[in-house]
Amino acid sequence: MKPNRRNIRLTFVNSKESVLAEMLDDESPGVCKIVWDLLPVETKVIHGMYSGAEVFALLDDPKPVPAEGLTQLPLPGEILYFFDDSDNVTNVRKSVAELCIVYNRGVVLRGPEGVPTHASLFARIAGDWKYDWGDFAKACRKARWEGPQLLRIERVE
Repeated sequence: MKPNRRNIRLTFVNSKESVLAEMLDDESPGVCKIVWDLLPVETKVIHGMYSGAEVFALLDDPKPVPAEGLTQLPLPGEILYFFDDSDNVTNVRKSVAELCIVYNRGVVLRGPEGVPTHASLFARIAGDWKYDWGDFAKACRKARWEGPQLLRIERVE
């Protein structure tokens, strides 16, 4: 029997753009469980500095996750969990975890100093990124030009 955690909602709090995403329990069950258990999350998303068209939300209690659904070349609409416990010269000396939302093409996941990295794919936004959730993608882009944007990620039960 599949777990009863199939969908999450992502909503920009101030501008109200919202999408539903399906959790990929079959591909990344351990990651889905960890993310499901930490929801709801409401925090500012920051635009990626190294990777391209993605925004990410830093998590307060970083936890490593199983090596499931690892990708370096995510597609628009894919939502990933990134964890880094390195002490790279550009990082603070503590673990970091992020929920990353890819909103356009051409994303190549990179960590500090542009080093290639991987993240765990655990959810996918429903529909076509160009036609079905273009307003949400535009709201993501605002984080690049207007600064961090408040995003709520919650369970849909």
